[in-house]
Amino acid sequence: MKIKYALLIAVLFICGCSSMAKLVVGKRGLEIPQIVAHLEPSFKDNDINISGKIIIQNPTESALYMDRISLEIRDEKKDILAKDILDWEKPSVTSGAELEAPVAIKLGLSALKNKSIDVWIRTGFTYKKFNLHIPIESRVAVLHLEALKETITRPLNINIFTKLRSAISGDSSVDFVLGITNPLSIDLSLEDVEIRILTVDGKEVAKSTLPATFFKGSQVNQVNGSIKIGNIWGKLIRGESSRGKPLKFQLTGRLVMPGTDIFMPFSIASVVEISFSFF
Repeated sequence: MKIKYALLIAVLFICGCSSMAKLVVGKRGLEIPQIVAHLEPSFKDNDINISGKIIIQNPTESALYMDRISLEIRDEKKDILAKDILDWEKPSVTSGAELEAPVAIKLGLSALKNKSIDVWIRTGFTYKKFNLHIPIESRVAVLHLEALKETITRPLNINIFTKLRSAISGDSSVDFVLGITNPLSIDLSLEDVEIRILTVDGKEVAKSTLPATFFKGSQVNQVNGSIKIGNIWGKLIRGESSRGKPLKFQLTGRLVMPGTDIFMPFSIASVVEISFSFF
């Protein structure tokens, strides 16, 4: 059988990006397989989990023996964030078939400082029919991280419960319970929290801050506290507040992803009220 040699450079692509594999095969060209990456980033256990698979498709008339895959994740500065050695499901792929290599690699949350990250591989294959080995090194994926960042900045379920503890003579205080449902599988830090007690006409009665608090991922987390407001009766009388008007509890802060500059600001200003009467 007369064999016709042709040189076909495979296009390696994902997420709309492509690059050409640079292969040196001497004076003769051989048809080489196409390598495709299907990868997806997600949050898991306070890490970014890159999962999916790399597929090699063999369009040649020869069976191919595969080398292991060296995989690297590089940031926008081309620095290596993570690397791993992958194995094909089988050591060879027959003519007209395809072969997969599963990918499961973890990155630190600091990788979110990049808008995108690149996935590079080094591997090689041997043509059984010609006893010829060809190495390959190329970028197979560009993973954009903006969509992953947006999951952090979406509104979370935040509830606050308050109770006024007052006395006709002596200091008063407001007890509160802040509940945040964190649907993400990563921890968040509650920072820069300020609490203000206001009258209905906006006059400040008391103000306090809270220390940074970690909220566990995939859990309903709570913060309990109390803020002293002094002699509330005298303050309201001097403020000419009338019977039945409430105090307002205002809480502001931000939820931060540790190790990154990503945060979600929030404010509960006028929804929660503490009602009481003089009589």
